[in-house]
Amino acid sequence: MPVESSFQMVPADRGTFLISSPRLMDENFMHTVILLCDHSAEGSYGVVVNRPGTLTVADLHSDSELLSERSDALWLGGPVQLETVQLLHRIGPHIPGSVPIVENVHLGGDPTVIHQLLQDRTESRELLRFILGYSGWGEGQLDAELREGAWVVCPATEELIFDTRPESLWRRALRSLGGGWAALADEPPDPSWN
Repeated sequence: MPVESSFQMVPADRGTFLISSPRLMDENFMHTVILLCDHSAEGSYGVVVNRPGTLTVADLHSDSELLSERSDALWLGGPVQLETVQLLHRIGPHIPGSVPIVENVHLGGDPTVIHQLLQDRTESRELLRFILGYSGWGEGQLDAELREGAWVVCPATEELIFDTRPESLWRRALRSLGGGWAALADEPPDPSWN
């Protein structure tokens, strides 16, 4: 049963969160918070920001200078192209090829420049997330899911994107919307779980 979509706060666009509806039972997206990185008539693309994985960047055994020297956790960005790694960061807007997502948060960019900028920074773990795979929708697919109430849309913030408590981010994001969404944050996906 779809959740009432009249709660939508903002339109889906780059820099918004897609919070999975409490009733979305798909194992790839149940209780996820997705940062939408692109949304157009051709399709949509985003990364899950609340699922740290068990592998580290070092486990990739990459020849990339940036990847080979890091032991950061790999985050699970979604079920599509799990062989790809992306970088979500707040290093700064001056990196060639980076895409602005929200204020102070960018996706990708020149790995050589990123590596150089990280060399002299002791707090670099708080500045970036290595993300394995992504979440994607074909033409019109995300809009259809939004009409069905599969997702709740709200503005994304730098603080929530890089939140240090990912296990509770889904519930906190829903509660932050207030009203009916706050109450749904504590509802189990299947009422028989009560």
